[in-house]
Amino acid sequence: MVCPGFKFFKRTKALKTQKNEKVLDSKEQKSPTIRALDILKEVYPLSGQTVLDRILREDNPRELIHGLPQEDFFWLVKRVGDNDCLTLLEMASQDQWQYLLDMELWRKDRLNQDQAFQWLERLKQAEPDKLARWLFGEGQAFAYFYFFKSIQVVIKEEEEVFKPDEDFIAFDGVFYFRVLDKRHRETIEDILRAMAEYDLELYQAVLLGLSGVLPAEIEEDMYRMRNIRLAEHGFLPFDEAVSIYAPLDAGTISAEEPGENAHIFTDEIGRSLVPVSPLYHAGGPNLLTEAFSMITDSILLDRIRLEFAGLCNHIFSADGLMADDLEVLIKTCRKAAGYLNLTLEKLCGEDPASAERLLRDNSLMSVFRVGFGLALKLKWKTEAWLKKSWFYVHDLEFGFWGEDWGGTLTGLLEDKPRFYAGLKEGGGYKNFEELDELDACGRLINRLRVLDRLLGRLTGLYPLDEGVIQSPGLTFRQLLFNLWARQLLKLEPCFSGISLTQAREFFGRIRAGKEVSPYRISEFKQEFVRYFMALDSSLEAEDAEILKETLSLMWEEFGEEYQWVSAGDLDGRFTKFIQIIS
Repeated sequence: MVCPGFKFFKRTKALKTQKNEKVLDSKEQKSPTIRALDILKEVYPLSGQTVLDRILREDNPRELIHGLPQEDFFWLVKRVGDNDCLTLLEMASQDQWQYLLDMELWRKDRLNQDQAFQWLERLKQAEPDKLARWLFGEGQAFAYFYFFKSIQVVIKEEEEVFKPDEDFIAFDGVFYFRVLDKRHRETIEDILRAMAEYDLELYQAVLLGLSGVLPAEIEEDMYRMRNIRLAEHGFLPFDEAVSIYAPLDAGTISAEEPGENAHIFTDEIGRSLVPVSPLYHAGGPNLLTEAFSMITDSILLDRIRLEFAGLCNHIFSADGLMADDLEVLIKTCRKAAGYLNLTLEKLCGEDPASAERLLRDNSLMSVFRVGFGLALKLKWKTEAWLKKSWFYVHDLEFGFWGEDWGGTLTGLLEDKPRFYAGLKEGGGYKNFEELDELDACGRLINRLRVLDRLLGRLTGLYPLDEGVIQSPGLTFRQLLFNLWARQLLKLEPCFSGISLTQAREFFGRIRAGKEVSPYRISEFKQEFVRYFMALDSSLEAEDAEILKETLSLMWEEFGEEYQWVSAGDLDGRFTKFIQIIS
């Protein structure tokens, strides 16, 4: 399936007249658009204000800003900041304004009046005449809808003695209006004044037409036209956009045969509309960025940039996100790049050249769907185990497996699986970006599966008191160490906790009389592992090895947790591996 943004390539291919073979290597030879994109690529790692300052130093900065693709203009506004972008707005084209407003003003299928006012105020400060032209032209439907909601109009009849309220004003002595929200009065009056000064007849026609406005119909029509415009950039209706998450088998793509997407366009007309901002935020370093760095064909790289922008916009639509915040934009780019990288690592190993061929010969949408499918397959495998697990039957929370393991399980079972990073990268959940992350989740699920089986077997051998299973904060570690501590102390074998005196005796035994920290307890590791392995001897060889490794890991974590804690300092409130009861 070809990326929605790819329709552009086929249009530009039909439009081109000949291949431009001349190398454009000087400032004078390059068009303003290509020059603007070159500057953006050079200084993008710096702040948005630095990028703006660099553009303003050019001979004709307005022409350069006009030359920016609409997506890059939008990203530049976001980097500079909504409240600091007046210079950009003043130099922008009406098409760039329209794209910006399409992205900013809508909340699902409703126009946000507060956002509309804020952007009208900025546009008025930037260039009131251009705003008036836009409101009379492409923005006419918006003008009718917004002013219908914002002002009250009274028309003075000819020879009528008219004494309006003090809130009403008129620029022509005929059409009187008052602003309904006094907080917005000055701005709206200034906008209407600019419209009247630009063309009085058109201004009067707008105010006269407000009486016939059907706001629901106008809003619906504006939303439809907005969706048509944004579809050109990859923003699709939700029911179409969710196809991006339809998993694709890895066998459907390859890096062997040239695909239909190679070298779609070669002319400057096509290249002039290629956004560079989304790809810059692809993250890395990883195999994907290595493959990008190997691309020397500028035409192929432009194709990748345009496809990647369309892919990110597709994801925005499918996730129901508002692309009005820079952090949201960056996270979505990282998400797109992450699943692309998963596919490359799965199919190409560590070979950047093979990864570059795969990108050249396949659409990025297909590559993304393969990567997402890898995560989805692991989720389905986890769900299949979970439904028949001992843990699920006893209606335990994911926290039963501890913070890290339970967090991983939670993230993996989300509608769109995510990786639990713990304390890494700021903590919390993130989208999968590397095959190692997916493999780590797969190994963890195998650990949970064999431990769950062990617990099921143990609770069949020894009584499990309902009071124990319902204990607040109970974890699998406490069940296993409670049982093992009791057998070591020659107590009744069950899963109940032990007293503080018994706990001190237990630690005294496993520390073999050591009285100075750090306390080493490695001597009992093999005994701990053998005890539980013997209770579930019917495991297959592979699962038995996984259980042995998992029990060893648990013992090492247990040793690290208590190596600096003396027996006298034990406190049942803070012992997460064993329950100490009063």
